[in-house]
Amino acid sequence: MEIILKQKIDLMIENFNNLKEGFKWEGNLVKHFAAMVYATKDRRVDIERLQEVKKFIKDETGWTSQFRGTNEFILASLLSLEENYKLFFKDTVEIYDRMIEKGLKKRTQLPLAAYTIVKEVPKEQWDMKIDRMNDFYGKMKENHFWLTSADDYVFAAVLASTDLNVADTSQNMEYCYNYLNKEGFYKGNGLQTLSHILAIGEEGVEEKCSKAVSIYRKLKENDCKLQYNGLPTLGLLALVTSDVEKITEEIKEVYDYIYTKKGYGLWSLDKSMRTMLASSIVSDFYVDEIKRGVLQVALGNSITAIIIAQQQAAVAAACAASAAAASSSANS
Repeated sequence: MEIILKQKIDLMIENFNNLKEGFKWEGNLVKHFAAMVYATKDRRVDIERLQEVKKFIKDETGWTSQFRGTNEFILASLLSLEENYKLFFKDTVEIYDRMIEKGLKKRTQLPLAAYTIVKEVPKEQWDMKIDRMNDFYGKMKENHFWLTSADDYVFAAVLASTDLNVADTSQNMEYCYNYLNKEGFYKGNGLQTLSHILAIGEEGVEEKCSKAVSIYRKLKENDCKLQYNGLPTLGLLALVTSDVEKITEEIKEVYDYIYTKKGYGLWSLDKSMRTMLASSIVSDFYVDEIKRGVLQVALGNSITAIIIAQQQAAVAAACAASAAAASSSANS
């Protein structure tokens, strides 16, 4: 295992154990997300700062706000990494309000979409990018009326943050969706989100989709199968490597390593979530290598979009998993 990769993994594990002590009442899935995000930034979690940011969000919002609930801890984790988290939060709320004015719905996913715009877009371009987000979302709805919902807000915002052409990219998404369906992926939200990620890549549809299929199957062979809420991570893996064998071996190595650690074993995480965490850390390592020019991958202008999507894929998966866990608990 690469030394830098192992350092990130050990830092993620250390972060999670510190978060368990500092936030006993938060769900483990969102703590795993925060631990991973901090590790990808090569940062140790700052419990006091996280508590401060979390309290600030609570003080600034009403109890029915979409910024509360699961979003509260996820956003606190993200904002705590910002130098001026108060200004960043104020901008996020402003973008959120503008999105609602432009017809988007008050849903759980909208604050994270607003965060994406604030993080990646200059203030003078906010309105234009929100319009692009609406255009991307409209195309998604046009192609998959029954599938498209607020779940797609985050990736509509990711796509809007790029300079990708709306019509061409939406067509590319549809090509990816249909190609992967023919390769055995079930139609549904997971496949739709995977197609959103793959549309960012500049390779031909067959090349990038066949790579995604190969990675998925190889992971399954290695007993690292991803459930459908982890498919966005699969898309990232397909975009950042041309060596399927190598990247899947590294994911398996990370998977086996964290499996032996407290909080990551059989009774703490299911296989898919463990695979998602391992895949996210590995994809982050590859993105870092690409940024340093160590890896030569045909990404062109897509690298910025992939960096944006990388974090949001983890956010989306954490939210989906938390929602599923909450639903399961309510029905038990």
